[in-house]
Amino acid sequence: MHWADNFAKQVIERGSKEEYIVESGITPSGVVHIGNAREIMTQYFVYQSILKLGKKAKFLYIWDDFDRFRKVPKGVPEEFEKYLGMPLSAVPDPWGCHNSYAEHFESMIIHEMKQLSIEPVYLRAAELYQKGTFAENIKIALEKTEKIKEILNKFRKEPLAEDWLPIGAYCESCGKDFTKIKYLGGYKISYKCSCGNENEIDFREVTNVVNIKWRVDWPARWAYYGVDFESSGKDHKSQGGSWDTAVLISKEIFDYNPPVGPMYEFIHLKGQKEKMSSSKGNIATVSQLLEIYESEVVRFIYAQRLNKTIFVPFDMDVYNIYNEFDKCERIYFGLEETDDDLKRKYELVKIKDYKICPKRVSFSELVLLVQVVPPTELKNYISKMMKERGIEMDETDLELAIERSKKAECWVEKYAPENVKIQLADNKVEIIEDQREGLKEIAELLKKECSTDELQQRIFGIVKPKGKEFFQIIYQVLIGRKQGPRIAMLIDAIGREKVIERFERL
Repeated sequence: MHWADNFAKQVIERGSKEEYIVESGITPSGVVHIGNAREIMTQYFVYQSILKLGKKAKFLYIWDDFDRFRKVPKGVPEEFEKYLGMPLSAVPDPWGCHNSYAEHFESMIIHEMKQLSIEPVYLRAAELYQKGTFAENIKIALEKTEKIKEILNKFRKEPLAEDWLPIGAYCESCGKDFTKIKYLGGYKISYKCSCGNENEIDFREVTNVVNIKWRVDWPARWAYYGVDFESSGKDHKSQGGSWDTAVLISKEIFDYNPPVGPMYEFIHLKGQKEKMSSSKGNIATVSQLLEIYESEVVRFIYAQRLNKTIFVPFDMDVYNIYNEFDKCERIYFGLEETDDDLKRKYELVKIKDYKICPKRVSFSELVLLVQVVPPTELKNYISKMMKERGIEMDETDLELAIERSKKAECWVEKYAPENVKIQLADNKVEIIEDQREGLKEIAELLKKECSTDELQQRIFGIVKPKGKEFFQIIYQVLIGRKQGPRIAMLIDAIGREKVIERFERL
């Protein structure tokens, strides 16, 4: 059973509901990177699994844009330090293309998720607070401050200050949260800001001031929305971490049974060890993944085991990711030995419903073809190549191949190692007479009708008696290197007539 189905089953076992709630969220304080996206994807797969069980469900994604602007991340002008302490929804967009700093980063991941066919119900905390949505939660938290402090102090080396409160307050004058707060009972607080402004407010009426602090806000939200599932990273699941305290606060303060909440491991770029951080700039975005991975393949990457660290490759391991996806697809359509886990995995990650299994061209082959076949000829070339293998491709298959070829072209341009990049050689190669005769023999062979696979076998028959050095000569004459892809495939990608001309003029 796939982990998403297992957790969906646990959600339903919590109790019968008309609609189950899956929730996720993040503070849009910087670029939402591929590590952050694991939480979105985990929630989404479980949401899909609940629906598959015939139950109604809703996937909420909450932007914590009423959180304070804590530090200026890499890539943002240093002068933005003047906005520290303000809610992210009130900080201007450094690039001037959105209404706020928060909205700038929100829009990026919303667009990326749409490309992955993931569209949760998006909510903005700033708007929710502005509507007074959490006024009752604020009052409950304030009335039970001592109990909350008792819970949090269990896991702290130093106890919270005597005047600590579970809320923050943004000054109505300067907009920052450098404030001292007093709870006056009911729905009223007073505050005094370091800028000199002070006031007494009813937070049901003045709704742009008070927000609940993180460790209390999380369980308060579970209770308000009736959340049934929300996973989190292992940083939240450390002993005494935010998950442990949220569970206790949910039960003891808000009288709510906390949701099913498994831990997921981090995502790293291959070769990277430290946790991704937008403030440090050691990140990759979903948009960068989508440059070289098809949407379904990106989803496939995130469908791995939750307790497994995912190392996302941009090197030649890209080939392996595509090969694994293609195999999973063939299993789903019954073209390879059945594996129920992999079949379900494909079902979760697929976006389009194909009636029959698409006839795929491997990513590795396309890496070669995009380098030596003109773009205008590529579709016809692929069709002819596959037909020689006994595979008739329809228009859908060819469009999928062209789409993948664009990913391959981008990968070659940005990430491929030098030994993968192919360019017809223009340097003169010194050869002996026996090697010259061998090349002419291959040229004569190329004038005869045969498939690429047959050509490979026949060339091998010519080359083998002459030794490994002759193989190297062929590659040097064609691409200026001593090795490369399968020789017949390379020849066909260049074009047999061009190769004949090159071999015969030596």
